[in-house]
Amino acid sequence: MPVHPLLTPRSQPGRRRVLLLTDSYRPTVNGVVSSVDELRRGLLEAGHEVRVLTVGPTRRTTFDGGVYRLPSLDASHIYPHARLGRPVDGDLLAELVRWRPAVLHSHTEFVAFWWARRLAHRLSVPHVHTYHTLYADYTHYFCPHERLGRALCASFARRTLDRTDLVIAPTEKIRRLLEGYAVRPPIAVVPTGVDLARFAPGAPSRELSAALGLAPGVPVVLSLGRLAVEKNVTEVLDLLAGVAGPWQLVVAGDGPQAGALRRQVDRLGMGSRVRFVGAVDPSRVPELYRLADVFVSASRTETQGLTFLEALASGVPVVCRDDAALDGVVVAGRNGQRCTTPEEFTRSLTRLLQEPDLRRRWGRRAVRTAAGLGRQAFASAVCAAYDQAAGPQRAGMAA
Repeated sequence: MPVHPLLTPRSQPGRRRVLLLTDSYRPTVNGVVSSVDELRRGLLEAGHEVRVLTVGPTRRTTFDGGVYRLPSLDASHIYPHARLGRPVDGDLLAELVRWRPAVLHSHTEFVAFWWARRLAHRLSVPHVHTYHTLYADYTHYFCPHERLGRALCASFARRTLDRTDLVIAPTEKIRRLLEGYAVRPPIAVVPTGVDLARFAPGAPSRELSAALGLAPGVPVVLSLGRLAVEKNVTEVLDLLAGVAGPWQLVVAGDGPQAGALRRQVDRLGMGSRVRFVGAVDPSRVPELYRLADVFVSASRTETQGLTFLEALASGVPVVCRDDAALDGVVVAGRNGQRCTTPEEFTRSLTRLLQEPDLRRRWGRRAVRTAAGLGRQAFASAVCAAYDQAAGPQRAGMAA
């Protein structure tokens, strides 16, 4: 794996070398992975050199030219499908020092974060961190006492983030949370972008519709995401049971609640109207959005709302819980509805399902909303944060 320093290519003027560090990356599918991958693609398209350091499934360190994968141990007892990477690898550390990234950008707070700290100390370069996960909403995974769990999350965030040069918050909601934690480094709000060429309106796939057994002419409601307590899909099912008129629901995703949700559908007598798709290959996700007439979510734990943005970019109006994470994304009465009560959720969804003209109007506005939140704008805003972290003496300079 080690490369002789004379064989390591130098950065060209106007370019940066960026190392993205994350404990979760492809083929895992979640919001952190999507955000890291969109950023990687956006930086590459802008001409920067980008590598990723992540956790792999084997007992040795691998490198495919763009992604380093550390050996790891199963950590699913902490969080489903989680793995912990090797904290020390002398050969890899030496290789990364030789490559000499200009920016270290971590996206998780575990082993990948401490690799970033070690490299920042060796290279004297900025360490930027994106705070993706509201751990206070996941206390049921690691602490039986919610109040104690939330206090531990605040302390952990403060002690971790205070070691960085700059923190990126995907939304104002997260910035306010971190300020409440008394985090000391500057905080830049940078919404995660999506690939607008990939998520765009289009004709629904007749083949996919037939494969799912969807009834022609009946409005399709889509719920897409991890099937876990924090995503609150149980409430979506309960509310749909009270929605009058014809509808059919596609539930895309997998997780620890999958079995319970299927049983709930049976108890509610909705088995003929609900299709559980299971885990979906990322390449097929845009097809699901194009099948949908309305996207729904009752999640209260969003930090960046990527699925909401993907739905809007695909021309699908959204009905969801009111959440500050969606400020500037889901605009009530224009591209969707943010609801504060179950009654409002049911009323809004019923209206959308019964008024195809309203769905079309909101769908067109949804596309216009997403137009300013594409991958290029995302990468450009992150680079501005890198400049801020580097300080005025190095801002805008290449590696």
